[in-house]
Amino acid sequence: MSEIKITGKLGQIERRAAEKAFFKFFFMRIRQKADLFIAFCTRQLISLKTAGKVEKNKVIFMHYNDCYQCNPAYICDEILRQGLDYDIVYVAGKKQMAEFPLPFPEGVRVVRRNSLENFYEAATAKVWVDNAVCFPWAYVPKKKDQIYINTWHGSMGLKKIDPSSISDPKWRRAANIAGNITNFMISNSSFETEVYRTTYWPDPKVKVLEFGHPRNDILFCDEEKKAGIRQKVMDFFDIGEDCGLILYAPTFRDARNLDVYDIDYRRILSAAEKRFGGKWKIINRYHHKVAGKLASVTAVRNDPDILPGNLYPDIQELMVAADLGITDYSSWICDYVLTGKPGFIYANDLKAYDGERGFYYPLDSTPFPIAENNDEMEKNILNFDEEKYSAGVKDFLKARGSKEDGKAAKRVVALIKRFMTETKDLK
Repeated sequence: MSEIKITGKLGQIERRAAEKAFFKFFFMRIRQKADLFIAFCTRQLISLKTAGKVEKNKVIFMHYNDCYQCNPAYICDEILRQGLDYDIVYVAGKKQMAEFPLPFPEGVRVVRRNSLENFYEAATAKVWVDNAVCFPWAYVPKKKDQIYINTWHGSMGLKKIDPSSISDPKWRRAANIAGNITNFMISNSSFETEVYRTTYWPDPKVKVLEFGHPRNDILFCDEEKKAGIRQKVMDFFDIGEDCGLILYAPTFRDARNLDVYDIDYRRILSAAEKRFGGKWKIINRYHHKVAGKLASVTAVRNDPDILPGNLYPDIQELMVAADLGITDYSSWICDYVLTGKPGFIYANDLKAYDGERGFYYPLDSTPFPIAENNDEMEKNILNFDEEKYSAGVKDFLKARGSKEDGKAAKRVVALIKRFMTETKDLK
């Protein structure tokens, strides 16, 4: 009998706990819905209150990860370099706003993402610059005399971005809004232009400009500047010896599974030493969506030859400094190919990923040797054929219709200049 009483009491406790959890979840969902509704109303009100108040010298920048990186940062740098009298606003995240000093250049005003200041600056800026779908995500209605320039963040990329390939409905909704409000898309190739036109920007009112990507201008700088950037990277990681640098930067998976990151670092280093000679180190840079979960990987944390690449703010500078690049499906490798330096693909879930997300073209049509396991990866490095790779790079860039020449930022800033002082016809 005592066992029955105990069981009954436990059952009541479990039932009460379940009821408590249900009501907590229920009220949390109500609160979330209320917060979203209030935020929506606030953005609408700010838009109404600022009607006719677009400031003709203000430009606002957004990056999908709230950082001073990628195309927005390089466009902003060019504005500052030219000494243009613009009110420059950059939207940052909570993490960036907590840093001191703020990780932004002098001459840039910084506001926190999704704050009232963020919404007000967006509502009153003449030009919006975005490298994803940031402005539509928490949408402040765009006025007719505002200009929305989207630079995107891919680069002759491998992964599909069409609606059928994206699992996040909120992202797809924001992308559809972007397609309706964008004035200019910045492309670096005829391939990328085709991607835009067959996904969210089919409307001919959206002008696709094949300017190249501003972030890639750095890959065309002179040898003296490249040497300075390499030394900057070496100093950052406190590398006192002359050694080769491998940039390993994989992307994430929609399912956030971590078993795909099983590359054997020691075998990579050993193979590089045997094939290319000298001492080597790996700059290990995970995608920001999984970096936190992978930060405690013992093999990475305790090896002095594996450097914490996520601490370095600019992957473009890491590309300049690196002597060899490895990824799975991340589009940065399609920036890196512009350098002509060896690039490799390591992906142990190639078939599964192709069926889940999909590619715009077969990976074997790229110049990058492909490995699906560590044995193949080691073999690809040991047997790397420079002549074959160099010819493959030229064929790849020609097939994609690459327009990169190191002058993209100047072209985008010239575009911004057209609309800063007076309203121009969008032609």
